[in-house]
Amino acid sequence: MSAANAERYKDLIVPNGAANDIIAQVGALIKSKRADNPLAALPIRKMILTGSSASAGVAFNYLANAHMVQRLEGMKPIYDGFMPTSANQTIPAIDVATILVPTQRETFQGNGTMQKDSDMPSSPLRVFEFAGMAHIDSRDAAAYYPDPCKMPISRYPMAVYMSVSLDYLFKWVDKGVAPPHGDRFYVDMNSDNDGSMFALDEFGNVKGGIRTTYVDVPVRSYRTPNQGAEPPIPTPHPFIAARRVAGANPDDQLCGLANYEVPLTLAQLKKVYKDKKDYETKVQQSYDALVKQGWALPLPMLRDVVINDAKNFKWPTASSSN
Repeated sequence: MSAANAERYKDLIVPNGAANDIIAQVGALIKSKRADNPLAALPIRKMILTGSSASAGVAFNYLANAHMVQRLEGMKPIYDGFMPTSANQTIPAIDVATILVPTQRETFQGNGTMQKDSDMPSSPLRVFEFAGMAHIDSRDAAAYYPDPCKMPISRYPMAVYMSVSLDYLFKWVDKGVAPPHGDRFYVDMNSDNDGSMFALDEFGNVKGGIRTTYVDVPVRSYRTPNQGAEPPIPTPHPFIAARRVAGANPDDQLCGLANYEVPLTLAQLKKVYKDKKDYETKVQQSYDALVKQGWALPLPMLRDVVINDAKNFKWPTASSSN
């Protein structure tokens, strides 16, 4: 904040270790009827705290070390649910619904959670692992344009499937409707020497996990980890260019947070599809089936992302797949 407006925040001092107190005080204020509550006119039924990657660590620190002691009148919780994403910590026993969303990167690094789902009132928990999902949304993050990575960056629509988790958490904390249990990634610890911690299907996608159209109706495989191009691209996004100082390698750091795509060959595609139209039809059928199973949302704005990806896919020719 101080960098954005030095004059306004010149007297602001945030001591180390104050994050939990700040999060609790802000949450309590928002839930209050105090005159200085900027949201006092809004009827707030429930409130959740979430964070992704580094900010998931902040959310986890609060839920683990402050949630059970920083309370409202009558010992009611300030936050009614938590959703750390792109993260992998053991969730302690707390009295509100929590959905943890690790990604392929955490599991590939050997940090896949072994924690089981729970329906105990003292520790309601779900762990959702979506097949194909990367640690970071390289589809929408501007720093990945132009692509600075060695392997073609993943354009998997992370938001489409994070929305599923968030929707389930809202229903859980607001209506008391517990989510289903999701399958976990299948891990073989590279026992088959394919270079991956995961058990992979014939097309190179992870087995297990919560399924998506991108891995069940594949035209690519989604793999991890990626790294910066060698040599680095000469004209990266300004976010990367500004950090290429004093020997730093922001390309590797950023690319390491993303998956990469390996297109299937024409021969592989012909094993499962008659032609491009057949592929598009199967994607639509798969998405609608996932909606019925509860693993995709029926919202047109999300469904259209998936359907349009299928429509925009360029079917390879015999020469282009060689």
